Amino acid sequence: MSSGRDYDLIVFGFSGYTGKFVAEEVYRLQTEGKRSLTWAVAGRNMDKLKQSMRDSGIENVDVVVADVSDEASLEAMCARTTVLLNCVGPFQLYGEAVVKACINKKCNYVDITGETYFMEKMEAEYGEKAKEAGVYIVNACAFDCIPNDIGALVLQKAFPGELVYTDSYLSTKNTGGFHTGTWESFLYSIRNVKQLSKLRREQHKSPLPLPERKPSKRFFLNYSDVVHKWCLLFPLPDRSVVYRSQRYRYENENVPPYHFRTFFCLASLIQAIFITFFFALLMLFVATNFGLKLMIKFPRLFSGGMASEKGATRKQLEKASFTVTLQGVGYDEHADRNKPPNLKLLVKVRGAEPGYIATSAMVVQSALTLLDERDAMPKNGGVYTPAAAFANTNIVNNLEGTGKIRFEVVPL
Repeated sequence: MSSGRDYDLIVFGFSGYTGKFVAEEVYRLQTEGKRSLTWAVAGRNMDKLKQSMRDSGIENVDVVVADVSDEASLEAMCARTTVLLNCVGPFQLYGEAVVKACINKKCNYVDITGETYFMEKMEAEYGEKAKEAGVYIVNACAFDCIPNDIGALVLQKAFPGELVYTDSYLSTKNTGGFHTGTWESFLYSIRNVKQLSKLRREQHKSPLPLPERKPSKRFFLNYSDVVHKWCLLFPLPDRSVVYRSQRYRYENENVPPYHFRTFFCLASLIQAIFITFFFALLMLFVATNFGLKLMIKFPRLFSGGMASEKGATRKQLEKASFTVTLQGVGYDEHADRNKPPNLKLLVKVRGAEPGYIATSAMVVQSALTLLDERDAMPKNGGVYTPAAAFANTNIVNNLEGTGKIRFEVVPL
């Protein structure tokens, strides 16, 4: 038990689809004797929480009732735990109240969000408050954006020279769909592009001093010789998170920043063209309130049959996997900077089904790393990305220890 509180950690949103996977991962670590913890599950409805415990086979774990619309209940929950794992989305709608309660009650926080506007808004509005309270708020501790953010960190640390740019390629296999909660979070994330641009202008941050040499331009739809697949340029949310990590490490550790791009890989050119048109249509609908409501009301229709209330079956999830291939390009110390870069290094991040199985391992290990290795984290509290928070911890070993994610450095 830490800090004299009732619990080391609480999983908030346990009765939700992703929350069940996260709680099951904590329970597995405890029952297999891999971790001794005091913990609880939490949500807004006691009956649903107890039913979720029966469905998940979780026993002898405390249950806490808290509701995002009830500030007092949130603060009462946060006052009882050292770390809160927040699984309640969409985060734009429900996340801020939880972050605020954590800061007020000096409770550390990790979440599974991939909503760029929410993350950057939390940094802008609560960064200083969290620092003053000595509280760590760490967003994106899941498939968005651990593989890219920690993978890019691994690559930068291993790169034997000056890193100029890194391109990231995501490939998935046998993904059988996703829950409607994930779908709604995705919709809100892409809907907030204009708000995000406005927020960034208001911050007046100086541009990162990126290398003068830039990677060659790529079309939105392009073929990659790195992974030998057709790819789509897909900038959010990982690109934002990686650049925020770079800014922190540049300003606090004098680590030079570099260009970063993310691509999503498809099985064929036909599929890539179809997805391109799908995203174009999606952007048209999500831009209006009416269109957004339609897509939330009819998720299967607008997601091409991928989103459903039940989500993918456990059997489907067990067959799925992902690979993120990061290629770093740069110079060795003797190279002529007027010529093209002469060094390349690959990092491959492989894992189990990304959205729920790998995600649960990632967010739980993030919470445990925060719990165990606070002395290796930034000196003060604040709102952080995973790589900014965990750069000097054992996060890579901790993640690999789950057997659900692996980092491999591949010299070229």
